[in-house]
Amino acid sequence: MEACTIAGANPCPGHVTGMPGILFSNLIQTLMVSQCALGSPEIYPENESHRLKSTYDFIIVGAGSAGAVIANRLSEIDDWNILLLEAGGDPPVTSEIPAFLFNTIGSSIDWAYKAEQEEGICQGMVDKQCYLPRGKVLGGSSTINAMLYVRGHRRDYDNWASSGNVGWSYEDVLPYFKKSEDMQAVFKNKNVSKLHGVAGLLTVEHFVDANPLKPVMVDAWKELGYRYIEEGEATIGVMKSFATLRQGTRCNTAKAFLSPIKGKKNIHVAKFSHVTKILIDPDTKTAYGVQFKNGNDLNTVKTSKEIIISAGSINSPQLLMLSGIGPREHLEEMGIKPIISDLPVGRNLQDHFIHFGLAFSVLRSKPQPVPPQIILDATYALFTGRKGPFSAIGITDVLAFVSTENDPDYPDIEFHHVHLPFNDSHLISALTKSIGFSPTTAQNYLELGSKSDVIILVPTLLRPKSRGTILLKSSDPFDKPRIFTHYISDNEDIEKMLKATEYANRLAGTNVMKSLEAKLEKLKFANCDAEFGSKKYLECAMRNVGSAIFHPVGTCKMGADDPEAVVDPELRVKGVKGLRVADASIMPTIISGNTNAAVIMIGEKASDLLKESWIKN
Repeated sequence: MEACTIAGANPCPGHVTGMPGILFSNLIQTLMVSQCALGSPEIYPENESHRLKSTYDFIIVGAGSAGAVIANRLSEIDDWNILLLEAGGDPPVTSEIPAFLFNTIGSSIDWAYKAEQEEGICQGMVDKQCYLPRGKVLGGSSTINAMLYVRGHRRDYDNWASSGNVGWSYEDVLPYFKKSEDMQAVFKNKNVSKLHGVAGLLTVEHFVDANPLKPVMVDAWKELGYRYIEEGEATIGVMKSFATLRQGTRCNTAKAFLSPIKGKKNIHVAKFSHVTKILIDPDTKTAYGVQFKNGNDLNTVKTSKEIIISAGSINSPQLLMLSGIGPREHLEEMGIKPIISDLPVGRNLQDHFIHFGLAFSVLRSKPQPVPPQIILDATYALFTGRKGPFSAIGITDVLAFVSTENDPDYPDIEFHHVHLPFNDSHLISALTKSIGFSPTTAQNYLELGSKSDVIILVPTLLRPKSRGTILLKSSDPFDKPRIFTHYISDNEDIEKMLKATEYANRLAGTNVMKSLEAKLEKLKFANCDAEFGSKKYLECAMRNVGSAIFHPVGTCKMGADDPEAVVDPELRVKGVKGLRVADASIMPTIISGNTNAAVIMIGEKASDLLKESWIKN
């Protein structure tokens, strides 16, 4: 927009008269300036892909939740030169607005992966394929996720440490969580302040909005006996989640960690640069550079110290395999030579399985349509004060953690909540499209939403037993990999999810939900003819509208003597010198909560591991 780029220019040069006209003109100018400030690309580092050096001390592949952190922290050492390579570009304005989170999925900033068809899962999706969105943009998936900031449970990390990953216990990683955080809210609560940081670069806040159903859902869980969780830890109870927010807009890791180093002389950021191969000397097994495609150009850049792959749980294993690191038999089948290191790359894929089959109709006797002026009012509130419904995500930040095994502290199910306002077909369509529902499946929600408000209770399996795998489709780096999720292939996962569905009836029986006239509605599927509410129906619904919450981890597993491990506890790729992986793919087991906070922590810890290695030496 010209008004954003030409200082002082008036795009509508007509004149106004009188004080009302002047005030009106000032209002319009204020709104336009506010729009320009929302997600301005000027806050991000410039694209320096066409003026790179031949050699850098460190090369980082991927500017996502971990990669952006590592780039920032390594740039603190003035004598080091760093190259950050990112396949995408700057975050668009749409990604800045919390309420538009569903609109980023499937867009140009999404890798838009789809899993292979598998019998018994994602049957209600387009082509019966599970969606797997991943951010292809500065900030990675922190630019397209729901912004929820949940660390998981302390036992998650203690379990990592007890399996041989020295230095990864909860007490070991807590300082790295705190290091990132700028969580000013903790000053108000001494119980929280000891667990969180206030001097970091990542702004963490609560969503501030007036959705009347948010406190209602919290009260419903409290009526069932669940305490309110103030500290933001994934323990038994209910909470309004913290989120990666800055004054009502998304605070992705690009904004938090790359904006402050814009213009620094010792770091270059190359955007739209798709890394196709890690260059490794087959004799010394030492990584010495990378190849990447920028436009039509295939470029090579070398490193004098190390390469860090932070491309995520799908792209990182793909890149390793393309570079000759992975299961020997599979790489030979793909014609990849030489084989640098025979490692179980791509295995151990885990994700939080969810399903959208528990839909309540509410407020049926008095449905209130969305007022026509709400879009204008919400836009005005966002532009003038960074507040209002566009600065929030409805009731999706209300999270409940329960144990189906009656553990008093360690949850195995997390509940998300989604509110679909009466007759808001745009939101319903955006939601169903982002999940990947087929038109027939989506019609269930459109029909319910045409009669009343809808609340979807979304059970989330926190520690699935099922494991998937990622394989190459070919040796072409631009061919998307083959993803086999194997969701709910383990019977224990099915049983836990069926136990989780029982909470829908328990919630419906609370006085709070009765006051909303809450009624659990039957969703119609062509292959589900069992009695509504029966175990058979619930499992069938799960296999139709069950998928994942887009938290893939584990495909470059960390471990000491574990034969299934790809990297050691210092994140070094086994059998290769000068190469590390630092992102969600290194998690041995998935954490008990939304994963983005933990990936940022991994970036912080990886940065210190690198500094310790090279400053010490």
